[in-house]
This record gives sequence, C-alpha cells and structure tokens, in this order.
Amino acid sequence: MKRRNKDRWWLIPLAAMGAAVLVNLFLLVNAYVSSGSMEPTIPTGALLVGDRTAFRRGDPRAGDVVLFHHPEFGDTLLVKRVVALPGQTFSMKNGRVYLDGRLLDEAYISEFSSDSYPETVVPPDCYVVLGDCRTGSNDSRFWDDPFVRREDLLARALFTYFPRPGLL
Repeated sequence: MKRRNKDRWWLIPLAAMGAAVLVNLFLLVNAYVSSGSMEPTIPTGALLVGDRTAFRRGDPRAGDVVLFHHPEFGDTLLVKRVVALPGQTFSMKNGRVYLDGRLLDEAYISEFSSDSYPETVVPPDCYVVLGDCRTGSNDSRFWDDPFVRREDLLARALFTYFPRPGLL
C-alpha cells in the first residue's frame, strides 16, 4: 500500500497547476502595466491583480480602475479609470472633467492637462475612461470611438503587488 502512495506524488503539483489555471481563467486576472497612463496611482511596469467576477456581480462605478479591451487596440489589455457612466453627460474644459454640468472632484490627479472635450451623453452599457496621468494617457478623449462597452470590461483592478504593493 505504501508503494502506491509514492507513485502518486505528481498529483499534488498537477492539482496545484490546474487550480492556478482555473483561478486565472475565471476569477482573477494578472496584468502588466506597460505605460505611465495611470501614474501616480499605478507606476509604469507594475504588476496588478484584477477581479474577473466584479462585473458579473454589479455594474462598474465611477472611480473604478478597470481592465478592458477596446476595438482600436485589438487584444491589448488596457487599464484606465471609469469617469462617466451610462446616461451621464461628460465634458472637459481646460483639463477638468464635468459630469452633468458639475465639476468632478479628482483627488487622484496630480497634473491636469489643458484638454477640452465637447458635451457628450454616454450611451447605454458604455463608459468613458481616462488615465490618471492626463498629460500622458491615450484614452477616451482621443479614440475614434470614445466609449468602452460593458461587454469589453474584463476586470476591476484590486491591487498592485510589484513594484509598490497597494490597494486601488
């Protein structure tokens, strides 16, 4: 009987690898942030973890940092902050975001751009996303299709674990 247990040692690493694959496919996403578009919140080169189940349990909220795909970028995984929700009127004046005509308090921004964007109503099941580094982010302001569809949202960012661990 003891010989039989010794022959099954390989089941433990196999089960661990199987569990890791399932967690990565269905529960969490591990992402590398290749640009500085979310600085200072997320530094260039950061590794972060996102919750794949977040948008099955509820809708994105303003202020959420999300991981998503956008048709203009193919399979590239993007990371930005949701600033406008479906039905809201979004605009920018001198780098400041206005939602439904009111200035949005964005304490996470360290340097505002000088951009302006005309008043636009966000369509149903769509979101406007911007990087926290407004002077160095390619985001909704510049895309031909400025909206991210709900179906293209992959995960809500939870935390970074390298180089600076922290909650988002």
